[in-house]
Amino acid sequence: MSDKEKDAQQPDGKAAKKKSAGAKKPAAKKPAKKKSSAAAKKPAAAAQKPPTSEEPKSEPEEKRGPETAEEKPAAEAAEEKEDGISEEEFRRMVEESLEKVTVADIILNMMNDLASLAYMKMGLPESVNLKYRDLDQASLAIDTLEAIIKAAEGRVSPEHLQPFRGTLANMQMNFVQLRRG
Repeated sequence: MSDKEKDAQQPDGKAAKKKSAGAKKPAAKKPAKKKSSAAAKKPAAAAQKPPTSEEPKSEPEEKRGPETAEEKPAAEAAEEKEDGISEEEFRRMVEESLEKVTVADIILNMMNDLASLAYMKMGLPESVNLKYRDLDQASLAIDTLEAIIKAAEGRVSPEHLQPFRGTLANMQMNFVQLRRG
């Protein structure tokens, strides 16, 4: 047995295949895992792990040789698996979530955004938002919130509207004090 053959032999007595120095080790295929919706929102770069010392570093596409017709679909499938879900699966998930959203949900979100914006445009709290003070914009946000509350009465549940009524009264009181001061 030559020295090369002895080097290639594993401890259990079986001969190992000798790889040429230029040959790349193919990346091991991992089973696709179903990710949660929170994980699906992460950018693709954040979902990919850096190569370990066991995995060869992938060269940029422009440095690699041309792919064969068989390799290209496999590369696209691997890309889908690394992202977690295919474009079709993502579209289906978005459609399902949109089916569950009600107009009342959107109205309540808008009211919340308007209330937050009104406080910011009033410059409240002053330690954080004074630089954003614009009382004309605050007035528009407050008046719009009041109009939406009136339009939603009897159509959106009272337990959802009640906190906004209290917020509106507080904002109106603060606004008057800011105008006088």
